[in-house]
Amino acid sequence: MFSPQEAREAVLGGARIVDSEDPRSALGNIKPQQIMAISDAVLDYRRDLDVQLSTNIGEDQLLFRRSATGQAIEKTPYEIAGKASQAALGVALSMGTRVHPCNIVKVGLDGMPLDLLTQVLGECVLTLRRTEQFPHSQVMSVLFVQDLDLWRERRPVPAIRRALVELREYQPCEAGAADDVFDLADYAVGTLRAPDGGPLFTDPGQVDLDSLIEKGALPAGATCTTVALNDLFPHARYGLTDDPACRRTDRKVIANMVDATARAGANAIMLDTSILLKTARVGLVATERSPEMADFDSLDVDEATGLERRGILSLDDIRFFVDYCHYRGLGANLAGSMTSYQAQQLWRLVPGTDQMSTRGYASAVSEDPSHPGETGADSRQDRVIVRDLVRGLVPPEQGGYLWLPEEMKPTATEAARALVGQWPGLVGHWADKRGRLRPFD
Repeated sequence: MFSPQEAREAVLGGARIVDSEDPRSALGNIKPQQIMAISDAVLDYRRDLDVQLSTNIGEDQLLFRRSATGQAIEKTPYEIAGKASQAALGVALSMGTRVHPCNIVKVGLDGMPLDLLTQVLGECVLTLRRTEQFPHSQVMSVLFVQDLDLWRERRPVPAIRRALVELREYQPCEAGAADDVFDLADYAVGTLRAPDGGPLFTDPGQVDLDSLIEKGALPAGATCTTVALNDLFPHARYGLTDDPACRRTDRKVIANMVDATARAGANAIMLDTSILLKTARVGLVATERSPEMADFDSLDVDEATGLERRGILSLDDIRFFVDYCHYRGLGANLAGSMTSYQAQQLWRLVPGTDQMSTRGYASAVSEDPSHPGETGADSRQDRVIVRDLVRGLVPPEQGGYLWLPEEMKPTATEAARALVGQWPGLVGHWADKRGRLRPFD
C-alpha cells in the first residue's frame, strides 16, 4: 500500500497483512510518515479480523551500495551493523504496535553473498528483540527467484524497455559494451518523470545528452545517451548454489536460503520476483509447468506485447518450499506477481501456505468520479488498490473468489468454468481495467 485509502481498500477486501511499499520497485523504500499514515488508516478503520502491518528495509540501501550495473558492493562491518539496526528500528517504530503487537519487517537480500546475508538478517533480528517496544516484531527474509534465460529473451522487447526506463532501472553504457545497449533518447518521451509525476520530456526534440543530464536522467559526466537495463545475477555468484550452470532458481537455492533464514533466527521467508521480471511478465508460479493446475498463464496474453505470462517455480517446487519452511520452523510467504487464478488454486493445492502477497493483481487504473471516463495511467506506480480485487487473493475460508481480466474472456472462458466446477464453493468473475467485477455467465 502506498496511501491510507489503499490501506482501507485492502482491509475491506479481506487482507490480513497490510504492507507499506513504494510500488516503483519490488521492495520499494517508503517514507516513515507514509508508513505512519497507513498505520493510522488501518487503526481507524473497522476490521472484522486481526490485521498485521508490514514494511521493508528495501532491496539495496540497507548494507550495500549499488554499482553501475546494480551489483551490491559491500560496506564495512561497522556500517553493516549500524545500517541494519537503524533501518530495522526505523520501520518498526513507524508501524508501531497499536494495530497489532507483532509487526513484520521484510529484509530484501538480493545480490548479497550467503554468509553476509545471514549476518544482515541476524543483525535485524537481534536488534529488534533487544528493544522494549518491538521484541515480538517478526523478521521476514526475501529471496528473489529468477529465470535468467527468460529474462534475457524478454528484456529487448520495446514495451518492457519503456516500462523499466520509467522506473529508472537502467545505467549508462557505451555502445558495444554490453549485448543489450539502446539509446535512452528513443524511450525518454512520456516515460521519464519529474518528482511531481509529470513527464520530463513531451517532444523528441527536447531530448539530447545535455538535457538528459540536466534533468537527472543521466549522471553528470555521461558522454553518450546509450544505456543498458539493470541485470540479474546468477545465484552461484553469491553462494546460493554450487552449480555454476544454474540459470533458474531451484530447490537447492531455496533450501540454502531457508537454512540461512533459520540460522539468523528470523521468523519467515518470502519468495518474490525482481522488478525486472515483474515488468517482463514473469512471476513466481509457473502454471504452464504444473499439471495439477489450470494453465491460465498461457492464456494471459498482454495486448501490447503479445507476451504470455510465464512463471519460474512449478507447483511441486512451491510445495517443497512450504514444507521445508515448516520443517525449519519458518512461515512461508508467496509473492511475485501472484494472480487470483494462481492464488485460488494454491490455497487448495498447497493448504499449508501461510501467506500470499501481491500488488499488481490487487490494483486497477484509477478514475476521477468528477470527470467520468478520465482514468489514470495503466502502470505499476499509477494503479491503485481495489477492494474487490483484493478479495480474489484471500483464502476460501475468508470468502476468497476467482477473478480474471476480461481481456482473457475469449481464450479462458472454458478453462475458467472448468476450474469453478472443480472446486465447490468457488465463484468466478471477470474484471475490467477499473477493477469492476461481473460474474461469469
